[in-house]
Amino acid sequence: MKKVFLAATFVAALMIQACNSGQSTSGSGDSSTMDSTIMGSTSDMATDTSGMNPASSDPKDFMEKAAVGGMMEVEAGKMAQTQASSQSVKDFAAMMVKDHSAANKELMDIAAKKSVTLPASLPAAEQEHLDAMKKMSGAEFDKHYMGMMVQDHDKTVSLFKAGIKNPDAEVSGFATKTLPIIEAHAQKATEIQSTMK
Repeated sequence: MKKVFLAATFVAALMIQACNSGQSTSGSGDSSTMDSTIMGSTSDMATDTSGMNPASSDPKDFMEKAAVGGMMEVEAGKMAQTQASSQSVKDFAAMMVKDHSAANKELMDIAAKKSVTLPASLPAAEQEHLDAMKKMSGAEFDKHYMGMMVQDHDKTVSLFKAGIKNPDAEVSGFATKTLPIIEAHAQKATEIQSTMK
């Protein structure tokens, strides 16, 4: 049971990180940005993934970033299902939890085969962001969450496009299979965000 939870958490983190493909290879470069953006606008509060290097050819690097991204998507999605006021946002969040949980599990399976240990919890910056979001509700939450989803998925698309070129066949296959799903998420997030004022 613990293994399944850790795997799901890892995959969720991977997906989230994938959505945050602009982040550095450290995967935890979001903390300074998160601290400063928590006081800013909802669009500024989106996870900063500027430290992520999507061009990295290291399979482990890709898996770790994708795991953190996927984990973040699942956790934020669970929160949105209860704190969002818009049904379209709640529906989007449910899709995030479902799709990213599945991708996270697949990624964990690949990592286990390769003896790669994926993060079992979110980096401090991402956790701080989620903690700040817990204080939001209604339209404020909806606007922030969807702004975060647009930014994160744009970055994740870049991460997974780079992952397709990864020299590891399984990692490349995972990225190739998952990219269309992430691109669909990015498009839907943009559509929902465009309806908000």
